[in-house]
Amino acid sequence: MKKIKKIKVLLILLAGVVVSSCKNDFSDELPPITLPLDQAITNEKVLNTAVNGLYGYYQTNADGSINSYGALLPTLQELLGDNAFVAIVNSNRFSATRDSNLTFYTRNSGDIATVWRTLYKIIANANFVLSYDGKIPDDETTAGTPANLFGQAYAVRAMAYSTLVSLFSDNFNGSNPEVGVPVPLDFKPGTNLPRSSVKQVYDQIFADLTKAVALVGTTNGNKKLNAAAIDLLFSRYYLAVKNYPQANTYAQKVLDNSAYTLLPSSGVAAFFGAAGETNTETIFQIDYNSLDLPGDNDGVTATWSSTGRYKQNFATQTFFNKLGAADVRKGTWYRNTGYVLTLNDNPKPIDVMKYTTTDRDIVVLRKTEAIFNQLEALYYTNPVDALAKLNTWVKTYRDVGYIYAGTGTDLLKEILMQKNLEMFLEGFRYNDLKRNGIAFKNPQTQVELTSAKVQFKAFPLPQAELNTNLSIQQFPGY
Repeated sequence: MKKIKKIKVLLILLAGVVVSSCKNDFSDELPPITLPLDQAITNEKVLNTAVNGLYGYYQTNADGSINSYGALLPTLQELLGDNAFVAIVNSNRFSATRDSNLTFYTRNSGDIATVWRTLYKIIANANFVLSYDGKIPDDETTAGTPANLFGQAYAVRAMAYSTLVSLFSDNFNGSNPEVGVPVPLDFKPGTNLPRSSVKQVYDQIFADLTKAVALVGTTNGNKKLNAAAIDLLFSRYYLAVKNYPQANTYAQKVLDNSAYTLLPSSGVAAFFGAAGETNTETIFQIDYNSLDLPGDNDGVTATWSSTGRYKQNFATQTFFNKLGAADVRKGTWYRNTGYVLTLNDNPKPIDVMKYTTTDRDIVVLRKTEAIFNQLEALYYTNPVDALAKLNTWVKTYRDVGYIYAGTGTDLLKEILMQKNLEMFLEGFRYNDLKRNGIAFKNPQTQVELTSAKVQFKAFPLPQAELNTNLSIQQFPGY
C-alpha cells in the first residue's frame, strides 16, 4: 500500500487558497486550482499530480459525496441484483433496495445522484487534464512520460462514460437508442449539454480507449491503468456493443498476457487480505492505506461483512447454495456461520468476507474477469466451446467436483452465476443481468425486474441535474 496522501476532491494540489465549484451540474465542476487555467499544468510533475487526482475520485470521501468504484458502484451492482440484500435491521443506507415497489429508482435518490455527480466530476477533471495533451514536454528527471499520463486520462474518461451509459441508458441497440448520456469532451464550465445517442457514447468510449492504448505503456503497476487494463476495458466494451468475436479477442489478449496470472485455488483465502495487494491476478486496484482511508460510513467495509460498522449487506442463501461442497470460496469469501446466525432475517444471510479491513485496496480489474468475458462472448458464438471452458475453469481453479451440462439460456445464466460467485462485490451483477436481458426475482426481498420495466432499462436522472440542465430530458417512463 503506497503512502500517498489521498486526493479526494482535488484534481491538482498547488500552494495557496483552494477554489472549488459548489454547483450541482456536472458541467460546472471546476478543478480547484490557484493559477489561471492556462497556467495550471505547466510541467510533467504537475501533470502527474493531476492524473493522480483522477484516481482520487475512484475512492470515497468522508461524507460520501464522492463515491464511485471504491464502494458505491460495487455495492449497488449487488443490491440491485438477485443475490444480495440489506438486512431487516439496518442503518437505512441502501434500505430502499429492499422495496419490491422499486422505490429506490427515483430522481430524488441520493445514491443515484452521487453516482452521476462523481462520474461527471471524473470526466470534467479528465477533460481539463486532456486539454494539455501535446503541450507538456517530457522531463528527463521525472519517471515516465507525458504521453503515458495522458493515456491514463483517456482510459479514466472511457471508464466513466462506460459506467454512465450502462446505468443511465438502455442497452446498446435497445429501446430509446437516442437516449444516451451527455458527452462533454472539452473543459468548458457552465455548458449544459443534452443527451447524446447511446451509439455516440459508445463511439466516444471506443475513441478514448483507442487513444489510451496508443499512449499508455505496460509498466504503470496495479495502481494505475496500463495496457492490460485497457485490453480488459476493450473486452467489456465489445460485450456491451454485442461484438462478441472482438470481445473474445480482447479477453484472450488479457489471458495471454504473461505479466498476470489467474488466481489459483490456493490463493483464494488470502487474496482480499493485505498480502493479496501484490498478487499478479490484479491488473488495477484503488489505493487505500493506513494514512489514506475511506470514510467509516461510506467505505465498502462500512455496510458489508460482519466486520463492518453497520453489518447490514449480505448475500442470499440461494447464492451460497450454488457453491459446491469442495468450492474453495465456501467458508473463505462467503460464510454461513457466526454473526449472521444471530440475525432475524429468514433465510439467514450469508457473510461476504472479501473486504474486512478499510485499508485493503479495492480491486477493479483482475485477470479472471477475462475468463468470464470470453465465456459470455463464446456463449453467443460457440456455446459448445463456452460450456467446455466453463467446466475447465471452475473445476481447475475453484471446485474440483464441478460439472455442468446445461445448454441454451440456462448455460448463459450459469456462466453469469459463476461470474457472480467469483466476482461478487466487484461491480458486475446488475449490469450483467441487464446487458443480457435476464429477468430475475430476488429470493430474499422479492424485488423483481424484467426487461419491460423502466427500472431495468436505466436509472432516472437526478432531480438536481434536471433543475440545472434545461437541455436534458428524463429517461422515458420516469
